[in-house]
Amino acid sequence: MFSFLKKPYVFTSIISVLLTGFLAWSLLEVFVIPRAADPEAEYETLDLSKFPPATSPDVPGQSGGNTITLPPSFLPQDPSTGDPSGPTEDMGGDKVEYPIITDTSYKDEHISITLSTIRRYDSNIHVAEVILDSPTYLKTALAKDEFGQNIKEKTSEQAKRVGAILAINGDFYGANKEGYVIRNGTLYRDSIRSSRFEDLAILYDGSLFPFYEKDYTPRDLLHKYGAMQVLGFGPTLLKDGQLVVDTDTEVNIYHDKLGNPRTIIGIVEPGHYFFVVADGRTKESFGPTLYHMALVMQELGCDIAYNLDGGGSATLYFNGRVVNYPSTDGTYKERSVSDIVYIGY
Repeated sequence: MFSFLKKPYVFTSIISVLLTGFLAWSLLEVFVIPRAADPEAEYETLDLSKFPPATSPDVPGQSGGNTITLPPSFLPQDPSTGDPSGPTEDMGGDKVEYPIITDTSYKDEHISITLSTIRRYDSNIHVAEVILDSPTYLKTALAKDEFGQNIKEKTSEQAKRVGAILAINGDFYGANKEGYVIRNGTLYRDSIRSSRFEDLAILYDGSLFPFYEKDYTPRDLLHKYGAMQVLGFGPTLLKDGQLVVDTDTEVNIYHDKLGNPRTIIGIVEPGHYFFVVADGRTKESFGPTLYHMALVMQELGCDIAYNLDGGGSATLYFNGRVVNYPSTDGTYKERSVSDIVYIGY
C-alpha cells in the first residue's frame, strides 16, 4: 500500500486532487455559499440627534443641511403663467394630486425623478435625475434584509420589497470579506479592504464624500461625520466637477479596459443627484469606459461622481420595472446582488 503511494504519479495525482478541492471550496465560500452574520451581533448605529441641522465646518464633503432649498423646477408649474405654485395650491382651477407618475417621471411633495436615455460612446446610457427636499429619502437596502456574505437578491426584488420608487445596484459588499460597510446609519463591518480606489460616504446632510479607508476609521465616519452610507467599489470619477480618472483607469475584472455596463451615482449639490446606468456587452450597446462615464457625469453637471458595481450587476429600476438591459454575455439577465441604493420612504 505505502509503496504504491510512493509512486510519483500517484503522489502528484493526490496532491492535484487536494489542491483542486481546496480551490473549489475557496471559490464557493467567497462567491456562492451564503453566510449570514451573527444575528445576535450588536451593530453600532448613528445617533442623528447630536448633529446640527447644518453641516459643521469640520465635516468633509459639501456644505448644506437637512433642509434643502429646492430649485423652482421641482415645484408644480401653473400652466397659465409657468410660475411655481405650492404642492396643495390650485393649478388652473385643479388641485394637485400626488404622486404624479408617468413612464419617465415621478413627482410628489418631497421627491422628483425624471428619466431619460442618451446615446454616447456607442452605448445606451440611462439617466435618472433625482431632486429631494430631504436627504432622508436617499437610502440603501440589503438583500433579504440580512447582512452577510453571498446573501443575494435581484435589484428589482429588493426594490419592490422596500417600496423603492427608484433603485440602482450597490457595491456588492457580500462578495468580499473586508471593507467598511455602513447602511442607513448602522455600522456592519469595520475591516479595511485592499483596494487602490476610494470608498464613498453619503453623509447625513445628503452630501457625498469620497475617502480612503486608511485615512478614516469607520467609527469616526459614523459618529463624527455622520455617515449614513458607506459604499466600497470605485473609482471616484469626478471631484469638484473635475475628472480624476484617465483613459487607462479601469477595474481589474472581466472585460478589463473594454466597454462594460456601468452604475454611477453623482451629485450636483445636496438634494440633487443623478443615478446613471449604462448598458454594455450587447450589439446595441458596447459599453462605455470609466473615462467615458466621467465625461457623461461632467456633462450632467455633477460635482462628485462615483463608480458602483458594474458589469452584469448594473441595473436601474423605476416604479415597478427594470429600465435598462442587464447583461453579462449579451443576453438579458438580471443578476442577484448584495445591496441597492434607492429613493423611497
